[in-house]
Amino acid sequence: MRARLLICAPLGLEAQALRAALGRNSVRRTGFGPRRSARSATALAAEDFGLLIVAGLGGGIGEGVRSGDVVVADEVRGPDSSVRCRAAPALAAELRRAGFPVHSGPILTTRHLVRGAQRAELARTGALAVDMESAVLARAAREIAVVRVVLDTAEKPLLRWGTPRRALAALARLHAVGTCLSRWSRAAAPRDHHTPEEVF
Repeated sequence: MRARLLICAPLGLEAQALRAALGRNSVRRTGFGPRRSARSATALAAEDFGLLIVAGLGGGIGEGVRSGDVVVADEVRGPDSSVRCRAAPALAAELRRAGFPVHSGPILTTRHLVRGAQRAELARTGALAVDMESAVLARAAREIAVVRVVLDTAEKPLLRWGTPRRALAALARLHAVGTCLSRWSRAAAPRDHHTPEEVF
């Protein structure tokens, strides 16, 4: 049986939140940062799937993007290349129907955490959010979708009182997003006449 859809989460807490919504064996943890993501991408490239979904928390940099908002990438930009996310309009629409505050636009993958004035600098590129994994994991995928729940912003940076509370709220929202991913994936995952089943 051919795997048609693969859901990945870089961090253990992200994977736990998604597994609580999707099932224990439904989500692959790929590791924090570009180095671990590169190792995971090499392993994933040997597998057979049609669509890779990367889901987790991220940093907000776009104007109007707030902590707790959901960003669906229409493009993932990395240091060396960019990848269009063709599933973005349908996925963003599904999440909006579920009542989430959704933004759709570019997500930028960086080699390090983004802090201070660099947020404004990167925002000028048109990106809405940053992460450290998606563009690297995209190397293993024919098609990719990326969903990030915003944790930190310029107004509410990581190293500030209130971050643990915001992190818990963001993880709860990621869990809720996971229930929508399950429903959306049944219609969106690539299929052929040999494999009508859905596999995560």
